[in-house]
Amino acid sequence: MNQEFTVNPIDERYLGNVCEIRSFANDLIGIGIIKEVGEDFITIGARDSELRLFNTFQKIKLNIFNTKVGFTVIICEVLASTRKMLRVVSPIKIVDHERRQGFRVAVDLHARISVSRDKLERGEYEDLQVVWIKDMSICGLRIHSDKKYILGQVVWLTFDLDERTKLTVKAQFVRNTDVDGREDMHEYGIKLLFDKEEDSDKLCSYLFTAQREQSRKVR
Repeated sequence: MNQEFTVNPIDERYLGNVCEIRSFANDLIGIGIIKEVGEDFITIGARDSELRLFNTFQKIKLNIFNTKVGFTVIICEVLASTRKMLRVVSPIKIVDHERRQGFRVAVDLHARISVSRDKLERGEYEDLQVVWIKDMSICGLRIHSDKKYILGQVVWLTFDLDERTKLTVKAQFVRNTDVDGREDMHEYGIKLLFDKEEDSDKLCSYLFTAQREQSRKVR
């Protein structure tokens, strides 16, 4: 096992603790008990009923309750899944401000934006605008733009998550704030409106990888 990759953020003090299993969008998808804590894995057993089955490499979030050590949130990846047991690997602890903001990761990406998906995919550049994504969660984005948008407006965004993965998704402007010292730049919060579950999965995978890489850099 590669010790440089991940160090488990929890230890044996959490054995026997109740654990909520949630999606990155914070949907409750199971409740279990911490049964085993290893160097780079956590084993969760069923509590009151059988666990649901999870896909290998699926990214999930664990809320672990401990009255002595404290409440802890972990993001991780499924290694093995049965009705009685769930084993996850590559656990990363999420800090308080990330919990409040819905597991938000700082990024530096540009996106193209249009009111029409067809125009976006055809690349009709006279109808496209460029915005800069500053951070993202599974639920939304924080962007900077030199254009003004109307709160409540629904648009289409397309951007590259990596060299092989492009995401095209509907989104809605939900808030705006000023950018310090920049009268020509505007900051917006955007809610993502997924039409396809596979697009949500793509973003989950990207967020997990980005958070893992950022966590590794600060160790």
